[in-house]
Amino acid sequence: MAKVTQRDNTRNQSTVDISHSHIFMGSNGFEESVFLNNTGAELTLKPGSLVLRNGAAPLQIIPAVADATIANVIGVIAIEDEVVLADAATLTVNYCTKGKVDETLLELPGAYTLDTVQANRTVKDHLNALGFELVATVENTKLDN
Repeated sequence: MAKVTQRDNTRNQSTVDISHSHIFMGSNGFEESVFLNNTGAELTLKPGSLVLRNGAAPLQIIPAVADATIANVIGVIAIEDEVVLADAATLTVNYCTKGKVDETLLELPGAYTLDTVQANRTVKDHLNALGFELVATVENTKLDN
C-alpha cells in the first residue's frame, strides 16, 4: 500500500513523500471467502484485520473480536483500502492463511497486542501455529527526493 504526502506546494515546485508498506511479504497463501459483518453495527474493515470462520455459515468469515474468539483466528484480511460495511453486509474478500507477515501492520481487535495471552498462548503463538512468520519490518524509512 502506498501513502502519498505532499509537504510543499509552491507555484513552481512540489515536494511529495511516497511511502510503501506491505503486510504480506512472501510465501503467502490466500483463500477467497465472503466476509460478513456480524458486529451489530457499522464496521470499518481494515487491511490486516484478523478473521474467523463463521460457525453458522462455514463458507463465510467474520471479524475477530477481543474475547475468547481470538484463539480461533484462521487468517488475515487482504484488501487494498479500508471498507465500511453496514451491519449484516457482506463482501467477497481474500484472506491470508500462511506466510511472512509484517506484524506492525496487523489490525488486532480491541486492546489486544501480539503478547496478549489467550487460551494459555499469546496471540503471536496462535498466528505462528497457523503458519504465519511474523516479522517487524521497517526498511527504507528515509525519504529521498
